[in-house]
Amino acid sequence: MNKELVILLLSWIVCLFLLIKFIPKEKKRYFQIIFLFAHATAWIFQLIQVNMKLVSFPYREFEQATKMSFSLYYLVLPTFAVFFILYYPEKKNWIRVWIHYLIFSNGMHLYMFLIERSSDLVHDIDWHWWFAVSIDLIVLYLVKKFAFWFRKGFKE
Repeated sequence: MNKELVILLLSWIVCLFLLIKFIPKEKKRYFQIIFLFAHATAWIFQLIQVNMKLVSFPYREFEQATKMSFSLYYLVLPTFAVFFILYYPEKKNWIRVWIHYLIFSNGMHLYMFLIERSSDLVHDIDWHWWFAVSIDLIVLYLVKKFAFWFRKGFKE
């Protein structure tokens, strides 16, 4: 088994374990919607990155189907987004909220950076950390806006 496959399997196992273990049972449906929205948003940004030749994915699960990474943007990034919303500091000051945004956006980029340095899953062609963190901040902001908008429809 090559290291790319091991990394992907470990990512799937860890993400699924975290989602199953830490998402409250009474809120599973809400977080499934957040997961799907984060997944769709991440795929749009990934498609733009790949088509602009900023990032490439030498090792892909579905080589014939797409030039994008399936696992990284189907499971890993949406898992980060779910935990971003799960632990979002509502009713806190703006400094605490910004720290929360920075922790999660830098955490996502750190994960991608480590994968890029240790495997052939991701290859940054013309992709800089500040740009990646900015895109991650935008994705997290969109996910937060959607999640809070969607939650307004719930009966308390």
